[in-house]
Amino acid sequence: MKAVRYHQYGEPDVLCHEEAPMPEVGSDEVLIKVSATSFNPADAMIRMGLLKDMLPLQFPFIPNVDVSGVIEKKGESVQGLNVGDEVYAFLDMSKNGAAAEYAIGKAVNVALAPKKIDLQDAAAIPAGATTAWQALFEHGKLQSGQRLIILGAGGGVGSFAVQFAKWKGAYVIGCDAEESFAKLKELGIDEFVDYKKDAIEKKVTEKVDVILNLSPISSDDVTALLHLLKKGGTLVSTLNPADENAAKELEVNVVRMAVQPSAEHLAQIAELVDKGSVKPFISERLPLSKLASAHGKMGQTHGKVLILVN
Repeated sequence: MKAVRYHQYGEPDVLCHEEAPMPEVGSDEVLIKVSATSFNPADAMIRMGLLKDMLPLQFPFIPNVDVSGVIEKKGESVQGLNVGDEVYAFLDMSKNGAAAEYAIGKAVNVALAPKKIDLQDAAAIPAGATTAWQALFEHGKLQSGQRLIILGAGGGVGSFAVQFAKWKGAYVIGCDAEESFAKLKELGIDEFVDYKKDAIEKKVTEKVDVILNLSPISSDDVTALLHLLKKGGTLVSTLNPADENAAKELEVNVVRMAVQPSAEHLAQIAELVDKGSVKPFISERLPLSKLASAHGKMGQTHGKVLILVN
C-alpha cells in the first residue's frame, strides 16, 4: 500500500510518501480502507520527538491519529462492527496511523461515521471533537446557562468546543485572531476577543464558570486567567497547566487534561453531526502525498486540514 512514513524524528521533510507493508489485523482490531485523515498538532509533536518519552515509536512510523473509511476486515473477537461499515476513529497515538491507504484500529475506539456528511469530511472530527467533548463535559462539567471562555476558539479543537457549548446552552466567549471571527460567528459564538489587540483579562468583566485553554501560553499566563472564574469554577488546559496553589487560594479548580480515544463519545458526536448541531471546520484539503505541507503550516491554519487518501 501507499503510505507516508518517517524513519527518524525531525522536521516535515522526514515524511516520505512510499510503499509500506499492509498491516495485520489483531483479534480485537479492524482493518480500515482509509477514505481520509486529518492533521493534528499532536502529529507534528510526535514527529519532532517531543513526546518520545511518553510515546516511544517503532520506525518506520506512519503518522496521523484521525481516520475515516470503510471496514475491510475485522478480528474474530470484534462485535458491533461489520465489514462494509463506514466508520471513523481516533487511533492509538503510539501505533501506526492513518496516513496510508489502510489503517488498523482497536474496535473499542472505532464508531460508525456520521451519515449526513461526506465520509472524507468525517476524518476532520475524531481527535479534535473528542478533546473538546471531554474537556467541556467530563472535566469542565459545563451546564446549560453557564458562561465559558475558550482560548484558541478558532482551532481544530476550539471550533468543536464552541459548537458543543452552544448545543449545551452555554454563553460562549472566544479568544483567537481576528481572521477566525467570521467563522466563529457562523458557529454561534456570543462574544469574541482578538488576542492580538486585547488581553482577555481586561475584556471580560463578568466572571465565568468554565475556562478552556487550548493555546500555547505559559503557565503564568494560564494562572492569570483564574481570576476570571467564579468560586467553584474550573479551568481546563490541554497544554500548560495553571498553578494549583493559586487555584486553591481563589477556591477554583484546575485540570490539565490528556484526551482518551472513545468510541462512545464519537457515537454521541456523530448523532449531533447528523442532527445538524455540529459540523467540522475544514480549512484546506490536500492529497496524501502533500502531508508534509500540512506539517509545515502548523500554527498557521484555522480549522482542520483534511488529507484525502481514497
